[in-house]
Amino acid sequence: MNKRITFLSLILTVFFAGNSCKKENNNPKSAYAGKYVLVSETNVNMDTGVSETYTSTASPCMSDNQTTLKDDGTWAAAYVGAEDCYVSRTPNSITIIGSKGESTAGNWAISTGNRIKFTLSDQSTSYGQLNNVGGKVQLTFKDTSQNYISTSVLVKQ
Repeated sequence: MNKRITFLSLILTVFFAGNSCKKENNNPKSAYAGKYVLVSETNVNMDTGVSETYTSTASPCMSDNQTTLKDDGTWAAAYVGAEDCYVSRTPNSITIIGSKGESTAGNWAISTGNRIKFTLSDQSTSYGQLNNVGGKVQLTFKDTSQNYISTSVLVKQ
């Protein structure tokens, strides 16, 4: 069984965390603006309960998944690596976290509780959670598509 999980699919399908009825601030806080890189991803197979965690320490190419939040309320995400980022290969499975040339963009705003709303050009939305962990700003996404629960953590540089 081949599984392919990419950063773009995470950004495009992160609808798990959302309550879109909360009041939003249309003036993003510049404290959160900047470049974020992917440092870990955990995938739990909902059918089997098997969990796999990948880190940028073990697979440095994961850090080539980068998201930039701009002060003007726009964002851009891209995989900037020269080659696809393979984090796992077995006889029956390939896991890629980042594909060459992948990118997306849209607008962002902070909502209640340090949640961040991402709106894509097609007007679909996804949500992430901002936290300060060990003095670093982290952005966490959860995705529940394709029989997996995926949690991705990006850290502000």
